Amino acid sequence: MALNSMTFKNGVHMPEYKELTENSELKIASIPKLVTIPLTQHIGAPSKCLVAKKDEVSVGQLIGQAVGNFSANIHSSVAGVVKDIIDIQTASGKDAKAVVIDTEGFDQDKEYIEKDNVSLSAEEIVAKIKEAGIVGMGGAAFPAHIKYMPTKPVDTVIINGAECEPYITCDDYLLKNKANEILKGLVELTKSVNAKKAVIAIEDNKPKAFDNMTAALEKFGKSKDGISIELVKLETKYPQGDEKRIIDVVLDRQVPSGGLPMDVGAIVSNTSTVYAVYEALYKDKPLYERIVTVTGKEVKNPTNMLVRIGTEFSYAIEEAGGADDISKLISGGPMCGIAQPDTNRPVEKASNCILVLGSDEAKPLEVDACIRCGRCVDVCPVSLLPLYIHKFSLEERFEKAQEFDIMDCIECGSCSYVCPSNRPLVEAIKFGKRQIRQAGK
Repeated sequence: MALNSMTFKNGVHMPEYKELTENSELKIASIPKLVTIPLTQHIGAPSKCLVAKKDEVSVGQLIGQAVGNFSANIHSSVAGVVKDIIDIQTASGKDAKAVVIDTEGFDQDKEYIEKDNVSLSAEEIVAKIKEAGIVGMGGAAFPAHIKYMPTKPVDTVIINGAECEPYITCDDYLLKNKANEILKGLVELTKSVNAKKAVIAIEDNKPKAFDNMTAALEKFGKSKDGISIELVKLETKYPQGDEKRIIDVVLDRQVPSGGLPMDVGAIVSNTSTVYAVYEALYKDKPLYERIVTVTGKEVKNPTNMLVRIGTEFSYAIEEAGGADDISKLISGGPMCGIAQPDTNRPVEKASNCILVLGSDEAKPLEVDACIRCGRCVDVCPVSLLPLYIHKFSLEERFEKAQEFDIMDCIECGSCSYVCPSNRPLVEAIKFGKRQIRQAGK
């Protein structure tokens, strides 16, 4: 395993703003009177609604059943009465049915007893992940049970502890405070694909997380059930958290164009996902709550917050002391996050950050003509030519954009970040990719 080169080609360094929340205590959000739980919190088909108006539901109850492989179970995050089933647009931009639950007067406590050990076959591990409704919690929302049923041999499972986007620190919190639990989840995931190597990769801007994980690994053991476990330190650089960059850095393997990590014998999962797997296997707990970074200079008490799925962003912001100026609200980080039209979108399984920007930060930049400086080319982690892909997308010359490998763009936004003319490069590229997919090409 090539572990000496702990960075990838190109990329950018940028202000992190993690100091707003990286040393905060975890805040447990109170239960809102109403939660709105989308039945689409994953790629693939919406989950089948299993409840009706006026039904009573309990914490952790299955209310949405996965339909087909690329779908995920949905569980109630609260106890209460189903007030309504409505149509919404989710924070991830999807049109979905959602279950509205009135929690007033119901006991919200639910105790899950941790098992000392688990003894599950590979198939049983994957089945419990599916039953718990676990998806990729770094933003992708890919059903985890599908990822851990690879069609090709896998020899290494990697925890992505990079968390390279500015502001976000929810995974950092878990690495610092739940290291042993993460190691347990990692071992079970590695078993599920019959791999023999596991790696935890953490950026070097998280020294306490690295030190705590080092201590936990010494106690846990670097070899467990025939699996060797290694901890590696990555250079802090964006977009280090992209799974293909992680694989390149840690394993010195390059995922081919259009390929998947399993094509080079690897699987990558983000820290929050691995912790959710631990809770599913060791506590029989479905995924109905998560840690979200609620942050921004306008937030009075920015913090990492344990939030029930379905809690409105506005409620989480109030739990963090409120914000005087919400000129722009982003679900996720400033680079890959999605700007929201209002503050009433509900927290989803993939909601890792609620970012509030004030008027000075949200002010649009003046866009100038491209000066062909090539900075976008210098920073592209995939070694593309963003200025030309951007041009062809705007001109709707999509076949030409495909010749320049538009579909390989990971939409990290590094090109837009460094552009001296403030060209909306990544937005144009996203548009081009969407048009190509809709055309079925």
